Amino acid sequence: MFLKLNRYSILLSVFCLLPYLGISQIYNTEVEAEIALSEQNGLVNITGSAYNKSGFSQSLRYVLSVIRTNPTNSNTSKNDQTGRVVLESGQKQNLSATTINVDPEYKITILLLVYNLEDKLLGMKRLVLNDPEGSENTNKVILESKNENISLNEDINSTGEDGVILRGILVEDTKTKPGRDFYKEFNSLYTYYNINGPKVVTIQEELSIANNTKLEIVIDNTVVVEFILRPQIDFIKQAAKESIEIVYNYFKNLNKKQNTVQRF
Repeated sequence: MFLKLNRYSILLSVFCLLPYLGISQIYNTEVEAEIALSEQNGLVNITGSAYNKSGFSQSLRYVLSVIRTNPTNSNTSKNDQTGRVVLESGQKQNLSATTINVDPEYKITILLLVYNLEDKLLGMKRLVLNDPEGSENTNKVILESKNENISLNEDINSTGEDGVILRGILVEDTKTKPGRDFYKEFNSLYTYYNINGPKVVTIQEELSIANNTKLEIVIDNTVVVEFILRPQIDFIKQAAKESIEIVYNYFKNLNKKQNTVQRF
């Protein structure tokens, strides 16, 4: 294995020594992310907004993503709109808007993420159009269209009135074409193996020495993988395969410790 693991082995040892507290990260308590949809002339209008529920002003960064997935081969394409905003206490404001053409043969995931200045994820909202795998924990809504009905699935696996926990979320923060290529390869494998992790997985790229870039995979503010990125496609594919294995084992160990504590 050629990837450098940063604190991952130590992390596994810590899990064996410390009790798992069973506390999941809760979003939308300080800042609530919202997505509004409307249909017009066969197109779907998407508006992302944020509501500052805290007692003080918040400087925020947001990412509104539209992800199209081909259910046949799991290929994905992703379009992001990003920006910054300052919200006063009690203020709600629209952040970004886009219009998409919905192909009924594609699964479309709409994801809004809202961060503070320290890049802590405060608000999150996800909606899925044309999801063939909507589960019993899914609230199904129908957008009326002139030509067809568009199935909308909204996750409602919540921990309380103010918070919601979402699974299987990947966040991209890359800066170069090799970084984006790695994210696409990793995302394809993440979907193919149906990992569906309970924590947000962030793929982030940072400038390193000699004009190289360092790629990190971060879960719950912990760097589980880091390596110097090379532009060769063979390197990127192999790095993605090894990274998927590490992330899978991370979640597997996390689930094992949780189940062990629950039995006690």
